[in-house]
Amino acid sequence: MNHPDIKYLPHQQIDRDKWDRCIAQSTNGMVYAFSWYLDRITEQWDALVFGDYLYVMPLPCNRKWTIHYIFQPFFTQQLGVFSAFPIDQEMVNSFLHAIPSKFKLVEMKLNEQNLPSSESFNIQSHRTFHLQLLNSVADLRAGYNQNTRRNLKQSTQNGLHVSSLFNIDEFIDFTQANLSSKIPQLKKYHLANLKRLIGYALYHRHGELLGVFGTENQLLAATFFIWDAQRVIFLTASSSAEGTDKKAMFLLIDQFIESRAGQALILDFEGSEIPGIARFYRGFGATEQLYFSVRKNRLPFPLRLLKH
Repeated sequence: MNHPDIKYLPHQQIDRDKWDRCIAQSTNGMVYAFSWYLDRITEQWDALVFGDYLYVMPLPCNRKWTIHYIFQPFFTQQLGVFSAFPIDQEMVNSFLHAIPSKFKLVEMKLNEQNLPSSESFNIQSHRTFHLQLLNSVADLRAGYNQNTRRNLKQSTQNGLHVSSLFNIDEFIDFTQANLSSKIPQLKKYHLANLKRLIGYALYHRHGELLGVFGTENQLLAATFFIWDAQRVIFLTASSSAEGTDKKAMFLLIDQFIESRAGQALILDFEGSEIPGIARFYRGFGATEQLYFSVRKNRLPFPLRLLKH
């Protein structure tokens, strides 16, 4: 059922100051939902807004031929409804039903505080992994499992070291070289968006690039962390074949945890449906958190069959 106080705003009508204030004050605020993030990770995003920006939902959107659709951008794990006020199931459903009918395909991942129940959408659960960083580094390391400790020891024996990266192009090239075959959906324009995002985040001190180097100073693994006031997100990471063999990523994450231990932050690993990667995150003491995606296909026949 549509809520009369929820309005659809095309991109150019969004009040960006009010928008970002809402995200910053939200109990479930996430860096993905700030206007500067959305501007750099997708070409266009519209919005649903309740009242005077009391509740908001970004709508990353595009058009192919004459068909409008909503999609989840690369490097954006969760979106959905954000607010400083309670977000109950009825409010989430109201926002979903307020999505304009001109969008013939809706594919959206909601955030952890959004629990949808609408029969009009196909709903699926997903998982991410969180590690609370408030404890001391000794206590955090005590939560590592035996496999993680063994791999950390091996990475140290291999003579690896962690250092900041300052060349964004080097990071993007390394990421493309080591992820393209594993994630064929990752295109050059996604990496171009990521480059813009990293540039902004580093300049405004919202992010950090880290690399693991071998004994000959060769880059073996690289990650980009991005953060807001509540959480640090393990946004993108890759290893070379040598880096994987020498357990470089274990050392990188351990060193990052050490640098942030004792802070009131959540390290969000972004989760994975791949069992081996999920085990990797659990090995650092991270715990599973559920979130949901929603999907509605109103494409005309026969296009509907292509996106079933």
